[in-house]
Amino acid sequence: METSTPSQARKEGAVPERVAPLIQDWDQVAQMMPADLEKLAMETGALVRRRGIRRAIDLLRIVMAYAICDWSLRLISAWCVVMGIADVSDVAILNRLRKSPTWLGCLIVRLLQRRHLRLAQAPGVRLRLIDATTVSKPGSQGTDWRIHVSLDLEQMSLDGMEVTDAHGGESLVRFPGQPGEIKVADRGYAFASSLAPDVAAGVGLVVRITWRNLPLEDQEGERFDLIAWLRNTFCSAAVQGPQETQVWLATPEGRYPLRLVAVALPQEKADRARQRARKRANKKGQTPDPRTLFAAGFVLLLTNLPPDEWPASRIVTLYRLRWQIELLFKRLKSLLHLDDLRAHDPRLAQTYLLGKLLGALLLDELTQATATRVPEWFHSLERPVSPWRLTACLYEAWRHLVSGPFWPAQVMEALPNLQRFLCDSPRKRRQQLAWARIWFANLSAC
Repeated sequence: METSTPSQARKEGAVPERVAPLIQDWDQVAQMMPADLEKLAMETGALVRRRGIRRAIDLLRIVMAYAICDWSLRLISAWCVVMGIADVSDVAILNRLRKSPTWLGCLIVRLLQRRHLRLAQAPGVRLRLIDATTVSKPGSQGTDWRIHVSLDLEQMSLDGMEVTDAHGGESLVRFPGQPGEIKVADRGYAFASSLAPDVAAGVGLVVRITWRNLPLEDQEGERFDLIAWLRNTFCSAAVQGPQETQVWLATPEGRYPLRLVAVALPQEKADRARQRARKRANKKGQTPDPRTLFAAGFVLLLTNLPPDEWPASRIVTLYRLRWQIELLFKRLKSLLHLDDLRAHDPRLAQTYLLGKLLGALLLDELTQATATRVPEWFHSLERPVSPWRLTACLYEAWRHLVSGPFWPAQVMEALPNLQRFLCDSPRKRRQQLAWARIWFANLSAC
């Protein structure tokens, strides 16, 4: 039986498998949503009283206009009138948005469940990168919201996400793993209650640690002196490449043997790491611990992967791949403006952040459709596809899909119904520009 490439299939008019529908107008977006979109909107209270906004797909479009297009409430109301979506006030839009977080959360869960079924059928090793990023509300200097994300590296696909307030700490428990998977995480996840469930379940782990954030033990159950091991192992300049030893981690679930892998940083990077450690200590009015400064010159990794299949050098290579999730956050913040939170109200802020993440999931679907149609772009070492440029292109296409054909002629025709949105509300202080217009008109009449 002959098979055709995706490019041949396009020429022959065939539709490749697992290609997202070719969306050309907003109503077709319903094909990408769960089948019970309307039912979920009713059950979660997002669309109980259908005054003005009568369909769940229209409410989703309004959420996308707020979260993806970053429009103000009054602009959204005016746009709804022009597009014939609804004729409601900006206050009504506000109330709808404040009632939407639970609904959006359910939609994200349904899309992730569908995605997990697809990813589970994918061949090969499943490598999951786990990390979190922070978002601050307007005027805040600290962390107000934390967004936790899991990224399937081979598919370059988001397979888990969660939004919490500043008290929601980083933990691998947020994204339950399955045997055969490998999770890669940074130092923020290196504590016993985070690692133990996955270790007990046989999930592969590669987690960076510091010299003192885990109660590591030796074979006899004594505290493992990590600093002494580093000094003894790397005392000679002849030592090259990563080194490893076996340690044990005591947790409430049991005591588990793990591999500790260490690799020395190049001198320039080690100096910068020690400088950062000094700055952190000085900011707190403390003197940096000499052991902290010494350990800053190394990358310390903890793993439970078998050494015969995953030697120390390969463990280091796995951890270096973690940088891809940092690049994902850069794309989310620079292209999707994830951190441009405008709301102080917690419910409105959740709608904004969940709307951004839902948009990111839908962009992922379009990226997977691109990979299906032109897989050679994603496997070329000479001219690989740029995730940044592809995301920017798809994001702009998605924004135009949300806004629709928004022509000046439509605005002109709808002007009689736009006064309450486009004109300022009455106020005590005189509006200078309007006063100036009237004043100069009177002068001209004299």
